[in-house]
Amino acid sequence: MKHHSQTIVLFAGTSEGRRLALHCAAEGRQVIVCVATEYGEQVLPEDENIRVHCGRMDEQEMHDFLRQEQMQPGTDQVLVIDATHPYAVLVSQTLKKVCGDCHVRYVRLLRESADAQIRDAHVHLVDTVAEAAELAEQMSGNIFLTTGSKELSTFVQAVTDRSRVYVRVLPSRESVELCEQAGIGGKQLICMQGPFSQELNQATYAHIDAKILVTKESGQPGGFADKLWAARARGMDCIVIRRPKEQGFTYGQVCTLLGLGAQPVWESAEHESENPCGGSGELLLIGIGMGTRAQMTQEAIRELERVPVIFGAKRMLEAVGTVGGEKVCEYRREQILSYLQEHPYLCRAAVVFSGDVGFYSGADGFEQQFVCGERQWQTRRIAGLSSVNYFAAKLGIAWQDVRLCSVHGRTNDLIGQIRRERRVFSLLNGRKQLQEIAQQLCDNGLPQVRLSVGCDLGYETEQIWTGTAQRLLNQEDAKDTYLCVALFENDAARQFTTGNLADAAYERGKVPLTKEEIRALALAKLRLTHDAVCYDIGAGTGGMTCDIARFLPQGSVTAFERGEEGCALIRANAKRQGLGNIGVVQGEAPECLDGSEIPTHAFIGGSGGRLREIVAWLLEKNPHIRIVIDAITLETISEANELLKTLSVKDVDIICASVAKARAVGGYELMESMNPVYIFSFTGAGDTQE
Repeated sequence: MKHHSQTIVLFAGTSEGRRLALHCAAEGRQVIVCVATEYGEQVLPEDENIRVHCGRMDEQEMHDFLRQEQMQPGTDQVLVIDATHPYAVLVSQTLKKVCGDCHVRYVRLLRESADAQIRDAHVHLVDTVAEAAELAEQMSGNIFLTTGSKELSTFVQAVTDRSRVYVRVLPSRESVELCEQAGIGGKQLICMQGPFSQELNQATYAHIDAKILVTKESGQPGGFADKLWAARARGMDCIVIRRPKEQGFTYGQVCTLLGLGAQPVWESAEHESENPCGGSGELLLIGIGMGTRAQMTQEAIRELERVPVIFGAKRMLEAVGTVGGEKVCEYRREQILSYLQEHPYLCRAAVVFSGDVGFYSGADGFEQQFVCGERQWQTRRIAGLSSVNYFAAKLGIAWQDVRLCSVHGRTNDLIGQIRRERRVFSLLNGRKQLQEIAQQLCDNGLPQVRLSVGCDLGYETEQIWTGTAQRLLNQEDAKDTYLCVALFENDAARQFTTGNLADAAYERGKVPLTKEEIRALALAKLRLTHDAVCYDIGAGTGGMTCDIARFLPQGSVTAFERGEEGCALIRANAKRQGLGNIGVVQGEAPECLDGSEIPTHAFIGGSGGRLREIVAWLLEKNPHIRIVIDAITLETISEANELLKTLSVKDVDIICASVAKARAVGGYELMESMNPVYIFSFTGAGDTQE
């Protein structure tokens, strides 16, 4: 047993008081626990580091008790921790006065407030038991009273029909005697030890046909939220007695003060009742709307009130306010898992996100199931109000035909989307990015696209601006913001009916262009998916690059070209066609391929005599990549044919395309043949040779 010169005297009348006693004992700290009743002593487990003093003490008895502890051999300091019930105001006042007289440090352990802050016609806040009784007397139906036995007589005296009153108290002799003295007994008396789940509360209310709940704002450990939400689910009136205001320290702050480490997982009935999930855990991913309390759903509030720890970005935690337990300013997955690892006693927590967890949310970074420490965690999503719902309602429009596209921390062909779709809604990084998009719209011949921009949605500083892309560029006094949303409306929007444009649509200079018909065949062989990441190697003027980009509204294509003129032409053609999902890299393949996103597809229009090296590099990066090669020279045709025999590929297909096009000669149309092109297409076979 460890010995400390500091004597800890804990006045424990609550579950968190017992929890602190066990925490001290687990770390070898001796603690004297003062409880008022035999029942309070019984619920404390036996431990060599816990000494129990049972019985109520008046002011003089408290004074004598502390003086006696001060005089114990080896004691340099006595520290009193007041963990009595939040409503035991007189006890706390007396204890604080005695500590001052004895020159003993007094620390008040505050119970974390549930602070549901529900304001509707069925929740009534009062300051005293007498006020609660007067209000209940004016209502009809059975009353379920959970305020304890000490002030029961005050309540009962104000109610004309006592048969309406049902009381739940602790299963102690003192509580039962006080109820009997107040005239409450038999079926009207329920003796149980909490905390109670919402389901059990609701079943109890139904059993006695309760219409009114009278309770104190007893916080998370007192099961306040479960009592309240069970009552509201039945449509009951709830009379809530406010908690007396006081100053003190949270559980975590008291542990820091005592030098205690992470709370251990003790084997006790107390711990099991507060942590019913055993070896499993639940991490709630909760959408809280625009970031203010007004947009939070009742489900979100209810769940937040029931968790001991809430993670989130600073702005999100400010929106949550005092609801629920400890707030940890962190939203990154790895850091949250690290926190759970360091606090193994936790089996329930929540992460709050703006908007809805199903709409471009950080919640996507969390698996449905994961293991952290020795606990198996399950995630559960709680829906919130998304920015698209909110903004569409503000604008007075339906959003079922709006194309959703986010460029907040991600790459997307927003300009291409706007060109194709009549209405596009997008999440943006802020004012600077909005200005850049407006500039791109003007540069790509879309200056008259209408914009509706929302900033600080849901806040008092909310702003909604409407105008054209051109007008937005001319605004110089617009407010800067970190995050905004925008609705783009393009009445001239048109869908592309083909992936190809005519050769004449491209600027060429002296750089080769893959002919339109060959591009069509190669595109068919690529088998692109809507979100593909494609490489165009040896891109020339970017004809194939642009055709691919139009097929990828949610994907991207990177053009690799060694010539400076070619790279300039690719950029010019991309800008001319309003394609924002194209990247251009100048250099020699395969060296210039490093550093780019891993491809799902690749088109090779030119290899500079290094075809085998390029294909091998692509297969190494993605063993399942889809590759199409255009070959015109005999050397390239031979090299492509040979490498297919040695590399791990499947679905091999080789075609030779010969195209003849009509050309006017005098008054006649003459068919003129183009060079035959061999198109090799195949898919990586992964780790097995097929």
